[in-house]
Amino acid sequence: VQSVRERFKNVHWVNSPAGRGIQMNEGAKLAKGKWLLFLHADTRLEFGWVNEIRKADLEPQIISGVFRFSIASSTRAARLIERGVAWRVRKLGLPYGDQGLFVRRDIFEELEGYRTLAIMEDIDLVRRLRRRGRMYYSAMLIRVSSRRWEQDGWIYRTFVNLCLLGFYYVGISPRLLAKFYYSSAVSEDRSSVNRSVLLSPVKRSNELISEVPHVAVIIPALNEEQSIQSVLIEIPSYVSSVIVVDNGSTDSTASLARACGATVVNEPIPGYGRACLAGLRKTRDADIVVFLDADRTDYPQEISKLVEPIIHGRSDFVMGSRSGSGRPLAALFGTAICVRLINLLWQTNYRDLGPFRAIRRESLDRLKMMDRTWGWTIEMQVKAFEYGLRTLELPVRQRPRIGQSKISGTVRGVMLAGTRMFVTIWSLWRTRRERTTS
Repeated sequence: VQSVRERFKNVHWVNSPAGRGIQMNEGAKLAKGKWLLFLHADTRLEFGWVNEIRKADLEPQIISGVFRFSIASSTRAARLIERGVAWRVRKLGLPYGDQGLFVRRDIFEELEGYRTLAIMEDIDLVRRLRRRGRMYYSAMLIRVSSRRWEQDGWIYRTFVNLCLLGFYYVGISPRLLAKFYYSSAVSEDRSSVNRSVLLSPVKRSNELISEVPHVAVIIPALNEEQSIQSVLIEIPSYVSSVIVVDNGSTDSTASLARACGATVVNEPIPGYGRACLAGLRKTRDADIVVFLDADRTDYPQEISKLVEPIIHGRSDFVMGSRSGSGRPLAALFGTAICVRLINLLWQTNYRDLGPFRAIRRESLDRLKMMDRTWGWTIEMQVKAFEYGLRTLELPVRQRPRIGQSKISGTVRGVMLAGTRMFVTIWSLWRTRRERTTS
């Protein structure tokens, strides 16, 4: 990528979270002009394309348009696919994003741009545009790379594309479709991790399990509409289920999470631990449970780092240890005191109380978690030590959160959370002999 940037220095390069819809929207924010043209990286327009947009601009009722699909290949299969696409566009009025979608800026902003779906974001936008006004179908060709068809097979790749469209129209969630699509691309690994790590055999209870374990991600969320979709779209495709627990949100957190294909559980009574327990009730068939915050401070791509030691039988409980950069001083100070107190009382060697963690489900059930508020992470780590779980702390990256923190963002939040954490430590220490005896 760096060599391309150096070659085209006049291009305005922008860094963006993963996800085509997010990337398109980021570009649209910086673009200037009456019309916006969205191109895929493997497409090429012919000379004179701007005149086609000028033609569309002459008719006020036209609000968007596309070019004529053409595959950059001389094979007969390419011509057959082109005819099929032409029929779909002509009869169904349903072009794809690789046909070079151009839209009037004011209409694009009125529709709030692309939705941050895991896949099918172009179909979603086209459907909304068609309800808003006329679409212009240019006769000018747009050349699409034949790479994917050639690598995956012309018949196979076409069949997969047709299945995706059909499944989308019958209501299958974009997240599930994305998992199907990217796992079916034999030539392309869209995961940010080495999938061979996750597909290797797992030893559990003296049995060899050759299938991929069921990894469930639980995300407690309270008024996180600004960040929730960015978090969900970064979750790797090998994750089996994603549970967003709406912990009394008054914004659109729940609806945005559903739009990304996550299962939403309603827990109206506030409490971090209470939200985690609500999510657990929806993941009874999971082999590994991952807890992840909704504020986008963590990198979901690093889920692989946490689950890999569990999959290979080296650990039962893996915690992400955060660096101090970017975290408020109050949060750093409070965490340091709590960790030091736990280490002193239980003779442990913990470094952090980070919420980003993974645990074997059968091990988690042994802990019989009780805390309903901010003492949840403390209770899990103390009981994990008492019950002899094989624990591991691994460094994880951090970035500035989106939105204001419910704890460190206010003095009241800091005081309440800090008090609850100290109460949890005292309560666990007071009742330790009862647990040891039982």
